[in-house]
Amino acid sequence: MKFLTVVLIIAAAAAAGWCYYFGPYYLDEFRMNDVVGSAALSWTAYSEDRAHETLRQEMQHRGVGEYLTTEDCNFYTDVGDTKVVDCSWYVDVQLPGNQGRRLNFRVAYAAAPGATSAEKR
Repeated sequence: MKFLTVVLIIAAAAAAGWCYYFGPYYLDEFRMNDVVGSAALSWTAYSEDRAHETLRQEMQHRGVGEYLTTEDCNFYTDVGDTKVVDCSWYVDVQLPGNQGRRLNFRVAYAAAPGATSAEKR
């Protein structure tokens, strides 16, 4: 085999391994961007209780991992009555060879009164 072919095969195997071990957690972070933004808008438009319910329902609907719960999210009011939903969590991923790695995630969105879209914090 040519050198370049071997390098490409090794790179493809490394990428597949990364996707297998870490991909699902980064996919959950991607999903949480929409979920948290929706919760922030729901709080601004309705109430905090409705925002908590929106967060729970959207997490369930989008299939976010069971390791991530609504207790990982904080709801608070910022300057100018801006409603903020801030979720942070970590995941310990066990790798082959008795190694592990901790992945830290944070997704926060804010919505001002009368906003039609939430902005990332």
